[in-house]
Amino acid sequence: MKYKLLADAGSTKVEWSLIRPDGSVAASVHTGGINAALSSPDSLTLALERVGELLRPHGAPAEVYYYGAGCATPSICAKMARSLQDIWKDSVIHVDSDMLAAARSIFSHTAGIACILGTGSNSCLYDGTGIISQIPSLGYVLGDEGSGAVLGRRLISDIFKLRLPKEIISRFNEAYNVTISDIIENVYRGTSPSGYLASFVPFLKDNIDCEEIHDIVYDEFLRFIDRNLAHYLSFGTYSVGFIGSVASHFETVLRQATSAREIEISHIYKSPMGGLIKHHTTLS
Repeated sequence: MKYKLLADAGSTKVEWSLIRPDGSVAASVHTGGINAALSSPDSLTLALERVGELLRPHGAPAEVYYYGAGCATPSICAKMARSLQDIWKDSVIHVDSDMLAAARSIFSHTAGIACILGTGSNSCLYDGTGIISQIPSLGYVLGDEGSGAVLGRRLISDIFKLRLPKEIISRFNEAYNVTISDIIENVYRGTSPSGYLASFVPFLKDNIDCEEIHDIVYDEFLRFIDRNLAHYLSFGTYSVGFIGSVASHFETVLRQATSAREIEISHIYKSPMGGLIKHHTTLS
């Protein structure tokens, strides 16, 4: 049986699905995150060997479709492809960005504006085949508006600069018990600063009824729209869809922000895998 192996690889986690020709899932594996741009070939090999071991009972896939964080340039895609080929030597390897995964998951073979709101944020104009226009995300330092990393960054800043109600600050300290030294160490010297910042998003979700917390999330979603999404709207009328945990968890606030900018959302999905399976099952 000719299996296809699909990978939705983020910096926080990777979801692997081995699918049969009819679209049913033969095996599903979740592993730690991979960012191809930041990972060495040795660390990639180590991570992929584990996946190969877990899937070995099913045999080698005929094709591997890897959609990953950091796969934004031909050289990085080539590096990732070599690592995948080392594990699945006889498989046909395809490597693309997580942005293309989102677009294919939401729209498959039709055109639309695809957006990611997860640990990071991103967006593109998709023509039903590929990405035809894209504003760069620029990462959590220079961009990533509306992302988990930036939401976490704003929350931490407002907590330690005493810009939130005392009750909220007390709840935060009880929930996390972190010091300024802890924050500095993890953000400026840690191995995954964006992931660390995004780890505080559950606190925002749990306290979204607080006006100041709501305003942080709402303001970041408006910034995402104004600094990214507005660019594609100039091309004409397209459906707009969102993928990602932040978009899913804060759907109500996201719809408030898009409504304020007179934008209608067609779909909001937490994960792209379901849509990717449908997309690749319909491929000839």
